[in-house]
Amino acid sequence: MIVNESVLSLGISLLTLFFAGFLATKINQSLTAIFIVAGMVLQNFFPVTIITEFIATLGIIFMLFMFGLEFSVGTLMNNHGKIFCAGIYDLAFNFPLGLLLGWLLGYDLMHSLLLAGIIYVTSSVIVAKSIIDLKRSANPETEHILNILIFEDMFIAVFLACIVGIANNGSLDAKGAFFMIFKTASFFLFFIILARTSKKFIDKLVNIEHTELFVILILSIIVLSAGAASRIGLSEAIGAFLAGLLLSETKQRHRISESIKPFQQFSTAIFFVAFGMSIDYKHIGNLIPLGILLFVLSSFSKIFCGYFVGRKYALSKKAGFRLGFSLIPRGEFSIILAGAIALNPHVPYSLKSLTGVYVLLSAILGSILMKESDRFIQWCLERKNKHMSANV
Repeated sequence: MIVNESVLSLGISLLTLFFAGFLATKINQSLTAIFIVAGMVLQNFFPVTIITEFIATLGIIFMLFMFGLEFSVGTLMNNHGKIFCAGIYDLAFNFPLGLLLGWLLGYDLMHSLLLAGIIYVTSSVIVAKSIIDLKRSANPETEHILNILIFEDMFIAVFLACIVGIANNGSLDAKGAFFMIFKTASFFLFFIILARTSKKFIDKLVNIEHTELFVILILSIIVLSAGAASRIGLSEAIGAFLAGLLLSETKQRHRISESIKPFQQFSTAIFFVAFGMSIDYKHIGNLIPLGILLFVLSSFSKIFCGYFVGRKYALSKKAGFRLGFSLIPRGEFSIILAGAIALNPHVPYSLKSLTGVYVLLSAILGSILMKESDRFIQWCLERKNKHMSANV
């Protein structure tokens, strides 16, 4: 009976997504934003079911896999210095801002750290989907966006371990944090070594003519990699991303992309619906102004960070600002942190609600700003040029 109800609610969700997505294409707006709003509407009719949660998890896995497929281990090895440098700049620009805002709002150290993590970490899923939808994979700033996202994913895994240590023990568990760093580094290193030393074997393994068997094999590699990451306490997203890196070295790369894309598009849409359904919007009206303020401040921080990183690596002003706009959306990792907040009875209710407002604003408006960034940047540069000409 429960399964039947879950299937029925999934069918209603998909039909709602179709009409909402059709409307979004007519008004030339982001599908991501529309899907989140659709989820907020659907929560009034039925809760998130186990089937929806499972497909939403697959959405994260497939999206990060597709993003990894656009990259390569060789590029990762050559760019390890850039990943670290760009990631440190991003951390320095944005994490302290959350700590400061938490202190100004009267939160203690732990709650300020939670807010800092929510404000700091960009949504890999939203950004990856937007890059693919907007056909920006070949843009000069995309490599640096990916570098920052990789660093953020690795950092947030360690950060979560530290937060859990503080929440459970009342102090920072240095041993647990070190072990998490070791596991993350080892997992990355395993896939990198496998890709570099077994390229011919992997190429031969996935060279299967039968379409059904080919898809089954690729799906097994993706899910097993994600499951292995989860098994050792890391994010499934990290495992899926590394599986993409592994298969990006093969001659079947384009065929893999075309085979997995339908699964990715379907499951990612459900992920955003599940996200929208998780937001309790009925009790957050009085926190909307504060949420908007946090969104504006953190967006400017991300934009200036992107511009700074862009200039550091000799990108044009336009590409640098576009990099910054691409870092605005928050989503899945912020949701995970918000979930950690919800499980802690000692966290103030205002922080729980504020998290919902902030994540909603940044996910919806951030994806729209990313989509419209070229127009906004062009308008700003033209105004600046006119102002300089008038002063000459």
